[in-house]
Order: sequence, then structure tokens, then C-alpha cells
Amino acid sequence: MAEIFISFIHEEEKAADAVKSFLNRKLGFESTVFLASDMWTIYAGEDWLKRIKEELASAKVMLLVMSKEAVSRPWVNFEAGAAWIGDKALIPVCFGGLRPETLPKPYSNFQAVNLDDKDGPYYLVISIRHHMKVKGMTPPPFLPDDADVVALSSALVSLSSRP
Repeated sequence: MAEIFISFIHEEEKAADAVKSFLNRKLGFESTVFLASDMWTIYAGEDWLKRIKEELASAKVMLLVMSKEAVSRPWVNFEAGAAWIGDKALIPVCFGGLRPETLPKPYSNFQAVNLDDKDGPYYLVISIRHHMKVKGMTPPPFLPDDADVVALSSALVSLSSRP
């Protein structure tokens, strides 16, 4: 079962996948990340809604991949509510021009990360490490030309520029 659950709308699957790939390379500890659209996470023949419920129950941290479109979608709201009731750490992860200060209630009650900001990816990593109670040294801030940050930013920009 996963420790980090990523909630997203299906049109932004590439953004969620980019966040998952980034975290797998940058967290600095062994962790599992659940992404419902990953065909290697939910297998043919499984009851996918039951699997999502199980993954939500086991997760310690939920990331809400939030764009201007995603913020009002029922599925993201549904999963966020489940995480909130389950007392999970809930981190809105903004991109595509959505800024933390413009998040509607109740999302604005949670400290958010803006992946469009230069320090956003680093802030996401250290925030997850905090909620996961990872001991040891905090990784240093990422350099502007860090390959993983550049790949994440490129994926998000290409998605943000879609019609």
C-alpha cells in the first residue's frame, strides 16, 4: 500500500505522473506513491474503486494536483474529503497559473505548494519529508538547472499550454 496518494483529474494525468516521477527521484527515502491511472498500480480485473479506498486508507500524505480546472472537479473534492476525514496530511499542489492564494475554501486552509515557483519543487519534497517524519539531513535546495526539476517544469508547462 502507498504512503503518498496523488489525486488529479484525468485530463492532467501527465502532470500527476510528472510529480510522481519527480518524487520517486527526489524524496531521498524509500516510499510508495499511488497514482490511480498507473496500469501497474491497479490491475485488470480489480475493483478500482475498492483499491482507491484502500490506498486512501493507507496513505499518510495526499497530494492534490490542482489547476484552475481541477479545483472544482467532483472527483478531486471527493478524494480530498476522504483524506481530510482520515486525518491525512493534505497538500494542494498548484500549477498552470493557479496560485495558492487563490484557492477556494476549504483548500485555502491548507498550506499549498506552487510548482510554478522556482522553490516549489523543493518545498514539496521537504514538506512530504516533514509529514512522513523522515529522520536525517534535509536535502539542500535544488539548483535551477537540476535535471529532475527541469523535467517536472517542462511537463507542467507543456500541459499548461494546451488549448
